[in-house]
Amino acid sequence: MRRTFLIVVLAALSRSAGAAVVSDTVGLVQIRAAGDARWRPAGQAARSLAVGDAVRTGFGARAVVVLEAGETLALAGNSHLLLVESSGVGSVVNLLFGSMRLSAQALKGRELVLRTPTATVRARGETVSWMASVFGGGNTVLQVDKGLIGVEDERGRGMLLRQGQRLQADAGGFHEPIEAPTVDQTRRDEFAASMRREFALELARDEPQRLVAAETRRADHELGHVLTDADGRRVRAEEYLVRSSADSFSFVALNGRREGGLSWLTWTGVFDRALPRDLSDVFSSLSGHADAPAAWTLVSYEAVRGSFSDSLIMRGAGGHQVDLNSNADPTDDVSSLFDPATDAYVSVAGRPVFRTLFDRSGLYADGVLKRGWTGVNLSAQADALPSSLNDPLTGAALAAPLPAFTANSTFPDGSATRRLDLESYADGSALGLETRRVADGFQQTQTATEFNGRSIQVLFSPRILAETGDIP
Repeated sequence: MRRTFLIVVLAALSRSAGAAVVSDTVGLVQIRAAGDARWRPAGQAARSLAVGDAVRTGFGARAVVVLEAGETLALAGNSHLLLVESSGVGSVVNLLFGSMRLSAQALKGRELVLRTPTATVRARGETVSWMASVFGGGNTVLQVDKGLIGVEDERGRGMLLRQGQRLQADAGGFHEPIEAPTVDQTRRDEFAASMRREFALELARDEPQRLVAAETRRADHELGHVLTDADGRRVRAEEYLVRSSADSFSFVALNGRREGGLSWLTWTGVFDRALPRDLSDVFSSLSGHADAPAAWTLVSYEAVRGSFSDSLIMRGAGGHQVDLNSNADPTDDVSSLFDPATDAYVSVAGRPVFRTLFDRSGLYADGVLKRGWTGVNLSAQADALPSSLNDPLTGAALAAPLPAFTANSTFPDGSATRRLDLESYADGSALGLETRRVADGFQQTQTATEFNGRSIQVLFSPRILAETGDIP
């Protein structure tokens, strides 16, 4: 009898000793062994977890826990996880607080269970992926990225969540499930929230200056912080250059209006090599470089015009420099370039002029692809193949073929102070971009059928258009 008991205990210990592995740790990641009161650093090397062990991450940290059957748990910062069970039969984990993504493939009947203070979640199906976040009071938010999950609250009520759905559970039970936002919507909402916070801080800093309001308005106007749009309204405008990495930078134009609303233009470019501290030469070469290729090649970019409601996003990849004045297409020849040294356009007719062409590009209105193209080492834009059945950047199949479109530019006032670019699509939709010269700079107004009568209006300094050749 004693020998049988010893064998059972040893079998249980050996089964739990390698129940999971902690790996890919970044920042402060700690492990507390079952029955131990002390937290110890996980370290950089992979570390085994036994049943009953706990993992926690510090601010900005992250870690990956791989369970015995291959299920993956990606812990975000400020999270606390307890391993309840991990075997070939199934896995059970408790998320006490924080955020975690659970992913599993080929479960083949094995259980994958997540418990939070207010919900119990079970995988339903062979392949699943869902995000779980636990906030103050045990409030739980679940979002299904792939597959099907079953959720039970503390009162025993249950429901199924499918791909693309989000659910909140608290001490009172479930809320109504909603459709989770798309990746583009999430990124747009996060950016809008950050811009809203930034602009609120600017307004808060301006509040004490109300005692000298008249002088402040005059000073702000002279510094370019307050611009006047085409309708005579005052717009607070800020422009930034942000060094996001050694080989990239972003330009941000942020507008706020007194009657409410916030709009922005962002442009982020990634280059083939590290950029210098002084970006003036890099910035000015975006419109083209005469006689020889520019020292830095723009390999990809993303340009966004956005508001709280809408966005128009242009992306390009596979960038390489081409001498447009020497290729086989005479229609793309460049006759003049802006010279920052003289603050004027100079003739480059008959000289080599190198500009960046992109092998893949796509234009998206509120997350929907409107048009795009693909190519291989294009030597002329005319050689690009218009996208029809697949996304030009990801290759993903489209739900329906893209409609044909026509594009034209006009000068409605008969002068160069106002330009209208219009794209008309065979499905009846349209995109419009009006560029106007106003007293303090340029104003661009973006419209789209998808915007349902709304528009995105951004004001920025005139030098931006000149130096970049109207940023792509």
